Amino acid sequence: MDSHHTDTAQAIARAVLQAEEKRRQALLAGDLDALDAMLSPTLVYVHSSGGQDSKASYLNHMRSGTLQYQSMSFEALQAHPASSCCIVTGRMLAQVTRNGQPMSIRSLFMTVWAPAPCTAAKPMWQLQAYQGTPWTG
Repeated sequence: MDSHHTDTAQAIARAVLQAEEKRRQALLAGDLDALDAMLSPTLVYVHSSGGQDSKASYLNHMRSGTLQYQSMSFEALQAHPASSCCIVTGRMLAQVTRNGQPMSIRSLFMTVWAPAPCTAAKPMWQLQAYQGTPWTG
């Protein structure tokens, strides 16, 4: 692998990990405008509970208060740049309120990020897919 390719992959990994942190902060702040901008219109979001959301239904859960994040931390994040996207894997620990009930979530997750259309010169990374799996470790 040549150094230019390695430098590019590292730059992509850094940018996507920054986007992942911005997503975490937006979820905690309930910043739906920020979330709206970083979620792809074609988002597929599969919760560790097995439920699935689109961008619209996920934002609707947040807007209605059905889903609220009280705390959230990521561990062991790794970015895996690919040809047209970047995959992030890690663990999430969160305290949420879902339908008025407090819940603790421990999950392994994978996110897929890709540049938003029309931003090729300086990509704005958008979340394309989220897959959570209960973490019992």
